[in-house]
Amino acid sequence: YFDALLYSVGGVVGTMHHLYFSGTPAVHMALGAFFSAGEVIPLTFLTVEAWSFLQLGARQETHGGATRFPHRWAVLYLAAVGFWNFLGAGVFGFLINLPVVSYYEIGTQLTANHGHAAMMGVYGMLAIALLVFCLRYLLRPEDWSERLVGFSFWALNLGLAWMVFANLFPIGVLQLGDAVAHGYWHARSLEFFNEHAMIEWLRLPGDVLFIAGVLPLVYLTGRAVLRPSHPAAPMATPEAFTASPLFTEVSPASMTF
Repeated sequence: YFDALLYSVGGVVGTMHHLYFSGTPAVHMALGAFFSAGEVIPLTFLTVEAWSFLQLGARQETHGGATRFPHRWAVLYLAAVGFWNFLGAGVFGFLINLPVVSYYEIGTQLTANHGHAAMMGVYGMLAIALLVFCLRYLLRPEDWSERLVGFSFWALNLGLAWMVFANLFPIGVLQLGDAVAHGYWHARSLEFFNEHAMIEWLRLPGDVLFIAGVLPLVYLTGRAVLRPSHPAAPMATPEAFTASPLFTEVSPASMTF
């Protein structure tokens, strides 16, 4: 909860680095720069926590646990939050964080590059992690599909990476150079984008892959709505509880390294 509070507050205040030249008070520039640069820290803690959960499930299986860790993909989505937080908010956000850079690039594709990687990569993946976690409980066992959720995970992340590295970042760098050389107006003109039409079309495969990653989640959510799992009967014995496929018992052996 402390991590959630830190990155929620820090992320909201950090968006002030997009308001440098919009007529807001100068304090917004200081707060935006500080929190934008520092919001990497709490999300790094979240990544470490997610990794510890994955290791706990792996140790349980290694030491003869009968039940496989049920929330592997939800935790992997949390790990993806950490990756995109470092890249989108940390690297790409810091690239446009300085006011002298923002003066030339604000509103260009470098802003969209940071926005896609940080907003979808951090808060979007976090929301999907919560969705997958809930679906694991809401779906009947026969309706749950590790393969579909895994496909969705890789398609969403690879599609987003394709958008960023094949289109948004390179065209953003070119726009920044054009704004310095010919003026901000020219960098945002149709003439500029017509000169780099090939880079714009390079984004299409990533968009298609990203959309394909959404479809399994929509399908599984629909199954959860149309065929919800029935509440389990009360488990009177410890043996019945440990047999539940949605829980992983932590034994002393599983805690060894």
